Amino acid sequence: MMGSAYALDDALLFLNPAQAAMIDAFTAQIIPSEAGSPGAREAAVTSYIDRSLAGFMRDLQSVYRTGLRELADLVAGRYSVGFVQLSEEQQRDVVASLDQVSRADPSDFLGQFYRIVREHTVQGFFGDPAYGGNRGVVGWKLVGFPGAQWGYSPEQMRPGVDAKSIPILTVKDLYTRIGGTR
Repeated sequence: MMGSAYALDDALLFLNPAQAAMIDAFTAQIIPSEAGSPGAREAAVTSYIDRSLAGFMRDLQSVYRTGLRELADLVAGRYSVGFVQLSEEQQRDVVASLDQVSRADPSDFLGQFYRIVREHTVQGFFGDPAYGGNRGVVGWKLVGFPGAQWGYSPEQMRPGVDAKSIPILTVKDLYTRIGGTR
């Protein structure tokens, strides 16, 4: 398990380092690392979110800026420190409370911010690595998904076939096989 600070080598495109550290700690509570099971941090979910906010999700930039500011205010009011400085247990408690708020009061901004970040965490954990997350295809390995395939053989389509026996391929792998780049 990595430490509590954002430590990816990827250049940030939208988030600043402090925001990236907060998102990294936050997403690590949504999909935590466990012994033998990488989580959001190892899958580079923060990189996915950052790239997405700089690109196709740019309409959510103000939501993230406001959400991170309000999260910081909430945590400072409760604990007098930043989210990243909280213990893992305190971070879990904050995230769990936002999950409860999101269910109880659909109009609560921070609850809805939590739902957005949770959705983007899942996308970054299970999407193709071409989008910046799912580093090392850890999400696909976790669920036994073979990734991007041109197709499946009749044997692979039979009931009961263990999909983990099919080599995992990413979009980059497919382009490499045809001699192209993208």
